[in-house]
Amino acid sequence: MYSFYPWNWQADEPSKYYRVITIDLIGHGQNKSTQKIALRNMAANIINLLDALDIKSVHLVGLSLGGVIVQELLHSYPDYVKSTVLSNTISILPYFVGKYAVDHRMVKLNKLTKEEYECNVTENCLHGIYPEKHINKISEMFLDVNKSTYEDAASISLGINYTNTLLYNTKPMLVIGSIFDKVTPYINTLTTYWLARHAKLKTFYNSGHIPNIECADEYNQCLLEFYKEIN
Repeated sequence: MYSFYPWNWQADEPSKYYRVITIDLIGHGQNKSTQKIALRNMAANIINLLDALDIKSVHLVGLSLGGVIVQELLHSYPDYVKSTVLSNTISILPYFVGKYAVDHRMVKLNKLTKEEYECNVTENCLHGIYPEKHINKISEMFLDVNKSTYEDAASISLGINYTNTLLYNTKPMLVIGSIFDKVTPYINTLTTYWLARHAKLKTFYNSGHIPNIECADEYNQCLLEFYKEIN
């Protein structure tokens, strides 16, 4: 994810053992920067934050677009990276395939009211069957749903290819995916895992795109076990 709200469940348990830093990237949450939403800008902003906090290296966790940004950091700023967790994300997206998918999705979403839009995006991230009231609460509490940001953020991954970054990575890596992920289908998780030859794989069998919310306890345990193993 690229806003700190969805990580509320992870800010509690893991923070008992580690310093946890969650951020709002450009165009998300409370970040009011007018910078262009771009992978390089988002990665550079994270590096600037680490430098300001005098942090030399970190364990990175990214979900969805956040996972793409983590790969960009691994590619462009490897010295800052101790380990990576790539959750429900992609590593390769041919431009025209992605452009068709984004355009097709936005045509549908643009026909909806703001409330319908927020409910649709949130429901698409979930696997379980929830009452509408519950879906609205998840949207309000955890998901940073903004139509213009959503389209811009979806478009910045077009044409990415982190094949070489993954093939030659020597840092510890955990790849996480969900069988019922409708946003980044599980085949994307397997592709990333196959390319990252030394990575570990964690699969969620009862979750959609946001296992960190739908299966928070299991997700936290997965992270803690990974860090215990590599430290």
